[in-house]
Amino acid sequence: MKNKKKNYCNKSGIYEKQDKKINPILVKKYIKYIDWILLVYFYEEANMQEITELKSYTKGEILEFCAQKQDNEEKNNLNILEEQEVKQEEIIKIENMVKASYPYELATKIPTKSSVTKIKQQNEERLEVSFGIPKFMGKDENTKLTGAQKGTLLHLCMQKLDVNEEYDLDKIKQLVNNLQEKEIITKIEAENINLKSILTFTTSKIWQDMKQAKILEREKPFYITVPAKEIYQEEVEEDILVQGIIDLYYINQNDELILVDYKTDYVETQEDLIYKYQKQLELYKRALEEALGQRLKHVFIYSTFLGKEVEI
Repeated sequence: MKNKKKNYCNKSGIYEKQDKKINPILVKKYIKYIDWILLVYFYEEANMQEITELKSYTKGEILEFCAQKQDNEEKNNLNILEEQEVKQEEIIKIENMVKASYPYELATKIPTKSSVTKIKQQNEERLEVSFGIPKFMGKDENTKLTGAQKGTLLHLCMQKLDVNEEYDLDKIKQLVNNLQEKEIITKIEAENINLKSILTFTTSKIWQDMKQAKILEREKPFYITVPAKEIYQEEVEEDILVQGIIDLYYINQNDELILVDYKTDYVETQEDLIYKYQKQLELYKRALEEALGQRLKHVFIYSTFLGKEVEI
């Protein structure tokens, strides 16, 4: 309190009264009621007995006063309710309001923002498609990583490939080793990467086109507004903001725009692949065409499991 008093006194010395009132600049420097009261006190400390009537209350007295005031307010509210006459038509109106169903309730359950991955997962749940479980996803004491983790690593390596390089198995292995040395991946992760799948990709037509492309872009994020009814198959008028990342697109020697998406998961046939990812690629296609103002010539999925590209 001593330091606070010193601070107030210093300020009052700097900002003297104006027209017998506390300087408004000083008032603005404080924002709490207690500060304003203290300002008056320190300005008029010598005259406080003449200009004020001070009373002190114990904590118990303050609590008793607050409890009594609250009790009186509750009684007054109850009296008002008991004396209030409510007409029958008003009761019916209230009942109808309580029981009424919100006509746009469905719209409140649809997110305003989603990702392509979530949309894909949702569609998979609706389709209830059951594929056989591949051997590498089964229980194996020697398996260090899950199938999904292996797929993520494979995807990472494909993004790191240099189109100016001519790859063989040794160079693929060196790429993986470099990722490990830079601590981007761990030793166990490096050991679980399928080098041959990556090498197979470097012999594909897509890879050859990439090496000759006029423009080549990888890992491009995008946002696109889509009518919710296209995603959720429900009659709602709202839009949702969809976000995603395009693995690869390029413009080839014929000035054609090509979109490619890498898929590393298990599928039995290319028809299964199309069935599973067509909706996702349609969103990618729409987003890319809107962003570049150019029509797509081809949309491909490159499946590392099948070892080939599949056109959508």
